[in-house]
Amino acid sequence: SMIPFNHHHLYYFWIAAKEGNVTRAAKKLFLAQSTISSQIAQFEKALGKKLFERIGRNLQLTDDGRLVLSYAEQIFDAGRELLDALHDRPSQRTSRIQIGIVDQVSKQVARTLLRDVWRFAKEPHITIHEGVLDNLLVELRGHVLDLLVSDSDVPLGEPTDYIKVRAGELRVFFVGAPLVAKKVRKFPQDLAHVPVLLPTPASPVWRDVERYFNQKGIQPRIAAEVQDAELLRYMALDGAGIVPLDEATVADDVKTGWLVRLHRLPLPITKTIWLLAKKRHRQNLIAQHLLDSFRLRTSGHG
Repeated sequence: SMIPFNHHHLYYFWIAAKEGNVTRAAKKLFLAQSTISSQIAQFEKALGKKLFERIGRNLQLTDDGRLVLSYAEQIFDAGRELLDALHDRPSQRTSRIQIGIVDQVSKQVARTLLRDVWRFAKEPHITIHEGVLDNLLVELRGHVLDLLVSDSDVPLGEPTDYIKVRAGELRVFFVGAPLVAKKVRKFPQDLAHVPVLLPTPASPVWRDVERYFNQKGIQPRIAAEVQDAELLRYMALDGAGIVPLDEATVADDVKTGWLVRLHRLPLPITKTIWLLAKKRHRQNLIAQHLLDSFRLRTSGHG
């Protein structure tokens, strides 16, 4: 026969491997445990390989099992994609996009990206999800999102194949409202005497700032850690403390004088903006356009 094995067996194996346990897999598939066990045994016999070590009720994948699982992921993924492609008729597919934006990404960067979408697509329909990287990656894997804009690279342990494009680097500056900035006469030493607001530790900027403080031997008073870059900006504008923000976020405020840069020379801290997509047979057209051509133009000068 053309098809080398029974796809039902592959499906049962896939669910069992993901659940890690026959009882849970049986519940999910509305089948008897004995049915699942015998189907998996038949599948192992057909392949001539042992796919699971059974440890009590729990199933642990063998090396062969892990290999089969990686193919099963791709096969069932392609199935989901097939339905997507059928339901997204070509007329719609050209102008619909779902974008995830990690909340540490500057709203100015998001704005530039959206301007690019409007230039490229005729009457686009854009859906935007914001949140933390982990949650948005789940949505990217599940085909909820076509594209993800992130300030961090994908964690190494991620199983899925991603397309990763570096859209640009933004320099980071310590800024503050004029009254707070006045208190920092000597930079960076005087940062020890003013409240400092940081992104949350999930942000690469947090790590770089910590490293910078350690190198300079400064122990600042961390007054807040905030997940959303725009809220950090508002807190800086309100004089709540000194904040490390990227050049895209602060450009307008520095021009108007609402925020003051505490140093002329760039710090050894930059923020990288990544575009992430899943490898697919057919990328969303707008997503493909952004992956190919969206790059941040940063002001190369001081």
